Amino acid sequence: MSLLPDILDIQTTGDQAVLTLAVPQTLAVFDGHFPGNPILPGVVQIDWAMRLAVGHLGIADPVARDFQVKFRRIIQPGVRLALTLRHDRVKQALAFEYRIGDEVASSGRVRLEVPS
Repeated sequence: MSLLPDILDIQTTGDQAVLTLAVPQTLAVFDGHFPGNPILPGVVQIDWAMRLAVGHLGIADPVARDFQVKFRRIIQPGVRLALTLRHDRVKQALAFEYRIGDEVASSGRVRLEVPS
């Protein structure tokens, strides 16, 4: 069972990436959260942002030290998302924003510690 969304498109420019994601109804992250009305857990949204930033922005094995997240809309299975990732190397932070169409579903910032 997969834990990650399907990546439909990626556009990377420097320290920013915009990914188009399809969220299949069969993702294991929906199991038990919540029966009859599945929603994408917030911790999964942060995890996806971190994993995809490592893969597409070249952040080497980061550790999240602090995070701020604002949830504005529930993300359910079967949607298409645009995920924007911005890596601020000076502040050692990752900003992310999930959009469904023109609407922001969630956004946040994670302070990173990269082991030396």
